[in-house]
Amino acid sequence: MFKIDKETYKVEERNYYKTEYTKKQIILGGSLRKDNHNIVHLKKKDYGYTTKWPTYTISRSGEIFQHFDPKCYSDHMGIKEIDKKSISINLENMGMVYYDYENNKFLSWTNDICPEENIFEKNWKGNRYWERYTKEQFLATAELCKYLCDEYGVPLECEGHNSHMDNAIIYEGILSKSNFDMDYQDVNPSFDFKKFLQVLNIPLTKDEQIT
Repeated sequence: MFKIDKETYKVEERNYYKTEYTKKQIILGGSLRKDNHNIVHLKKKDYGYTTKWPTYTISRSGEIFQHFDPKCYSDHMGIKEIDKKSISINLENMGMVYYDYENNKFLSWTNDICPEENIFEKNWKGNRYWERYTKEQFLATAELCKYLCDEYGVPLECEGHNSHMDNAIIYEGILSKSNFDMDYQDVNPSFDFKKFLQVLNIPLTKDEQIT
């Protein structure tokens, strides 16, 4: 059953801006840390006063945590024009990992171990190995996006890729952080956008139907 936990990781008023804005975008990103380590990190960042929180975090087991009211905003993307009109969703995921030949392990940039069964291999943006998103996490993301589009009037649209888009700032619908800037690596290549569009009942383009 679709459920949003609004209490476990609810943030203080100092961690976001209470001014409400009409939402036009949903932005998918990654925590880039193991499990809930990014939440722990944000709680301590800037002595607990950081305003970089995402609106939601989705755990690897598919739990959805709301950090603050989606009608409000934070400095998650760092550009007011984007943050005011967007709802941000972070998926717990280490992102890029590398193979440590000396210790025969896959490690994240914070040197956390990524189990080999979680590894997704694809050359993208100069990296080869990535942590996979879980099935539970993927389905929770789709359900949350459907709910947010319906509840807050965000168009149920998605270009269905994680490449840079020149029109990302003005696009209305579901995006990933990597659509905004080529330096971003989330969501990573293991996210199945074709399946995501199918689950959301968004028509596939001819190119997407072929691949």
